[in-house]
Amino acid sequence: MKNTNEKPTSGYNTKIPETIMTPDKIETRAGTLEFFDGIPTEKTAALLYDNLDYLRGVETFLNGMPAASLEAFRSGQASLAGEGGSTALIFDQLMDSNSLFLTGNTDTVYCSAFLDLKRDGPTVIEVPPGTGPGTVNDAFFR
Repeated sequence: MKNTNEKPTSGYNTKIPETIMTPDKIETRAGTLEFFDGIPTEKTAALLYDNLDYLRGVETFLNGMPAASLEAFRSGQASLAGEGGSTALIFDQLMDSNSLFLTGNTDTVYCSAFLDLKRDGPTVIEVPPGTGPGTVNDAFFR
């Protein structure tokens, strides 16, 4: 909205409101960012790229956690029941605080099988009536 108290400037020198200008210095979580005429200094640009690298590393870690969790689950199950999609591991007790699961619930009875669709092809999973809902996940819990 135009301030009617200010006189218009002529030509190409329109006064830019201070509220939308980039300040010369900003304190951030990543450190102090410095600018000259809205352009980051070389030091600030390097700091921002370092911060971006760090954020991408954190994002990679967080995005990979579900797959790493499921691979640990698969590896643990294979050590108990052997490899192969024809073996199911049935929990005969509820989990407690000693269970090493990323998202395991203490009120859920688990039955787990890892399927190799590349090896076995299309597979039908039958959940017996009255046993509750069944869930099929990929390595990212989708």
